[in-house]
Amino acid sequence: MDEENRKKQILDAIFSSIFDPVAIYRVVRGRSDKPIDLEYERINDAYLNYYLTRKGFIKRDDVIGRLYTEVWAGEENSGWEELMLRVASADCANFNESINRYENSGYFEGQSSMSPGYYQMFAFSPIIGHVVSIFRDMSDLHIATKDLSIKEKELIKSREGLRKLTTSLTLAEEKTRRYIATTLHDTLGYSMVSLFHAIKELKSSDLSLSEKEKKLDRITSDMEKLIDDTRAFTFSISPPLLYELGLDAALASRCESIRNTTGIDCLFCTHGNERKIPEDTKVLLYQMAHELLVNVTKHANASKVLVQTRWGAKKIQLLVEDDGIGFTNCTFEQKIKEFSGMGLFSIRERLKTMGGKFDIVSVQGKGTTVSILVPIEQRGQKSD
Repeated sequence: MDEENRKKQILDAIFSSIFDPVAIYRVVRGRSDKPIDLEYERINDAYLNYYLTRKGFIKRDDVIGRLYTEVWAGEENSGWEELMLRVASADCANFNESINRYENSGYFEGQSSMSPGYYQMFAFSPIIGHVVSIFRDMSDLHIATKDLSIKEKELIKSREGLRKLTTSLTLAEEKTRRYIATTLHDTLGYSMVSLFHAIKELKSSDLSLSEKEKKLDRITSDMEKLIDDTRAFTFSISPPLLYELGLDAALASRCESIRNTTGIDCLFCTHGNERKIPEDTKVLLYQMAHELLVNVTKHANASKVLVQTRWGAKKIQLLVEDDGIGFTNCTFEQKIKEFSGMGLFSIRERLKTMGGKFDIVSVQGKGTTVSILVPIEQRGQKSD
């Protein structure tokens, strides 16, 4: 068998065994200003119908014998041609059985400016002087992979947000624990130690009966104040009324406590009939009201505060309005930071998971209104 027939049989075997779009090129010289060019020698129907009919080539004879650069004139992605020219410039055509492919081969993928889509091309030289290119349309896979990549980025972003939220919630919990510990130590603990020393002193002193009675009256008064402070502290953390009588009763009692202790005219009113709601929703609404009222008493410089609940068929709205100094001209997120910080932040984040809404309207010098809207029927739950 002569060399030409052997080469022809190799090309025939390759051409007949591939069903993807395939083209075989002859390496030619001297037909352009380039050192070497690729001349179409064979194309199968898949290549013709998929890539060339949209360019106006109807028959194989319209393409055979023409240069690749002539047929694809105007293609902006030069990667296809560069790969095939690199393969064509080699002076060997060895098949490596260990990697199951020709050593003189290459792979390229990308978008075409003339045949819209995303394609893969494998090019190799089975015999010196010829290049075979096999194409596959990977548009659907590319879109799916791109969508998956976007979703992966969104997932990473979501995980990062969750990590930050977890950190924020941890800080909020630590702040609450620190507040409880500080109050127990500096207020209740100090008062109890003072009472202990007063009683011990009373027992060991040589005072007259009348002087002992006066000291005992002071101890009794301090004891009553300690009981009131303990009750108020307990109520601020977890008021029994909230669980025994409901949200409205707990909020009304909280407003009364503020009136008695701060001098701020804090009023409560409700609209509609209080409904049975999940306990976590009830606790969340009370905690938010508590945080808002703490901020009013500390920072708003308000003389009047109105707390309202509006009970609807599917939602409950909590409103806290004050006539204080309001906020400066800043963004919503900055307004959040002007509150007591992590306590309100963590509650607001929990509110999001319940499908609730948190809005602030504030005018400098004219006060602030905070609206909290929560669905009564939780996601995934049915009403009784």
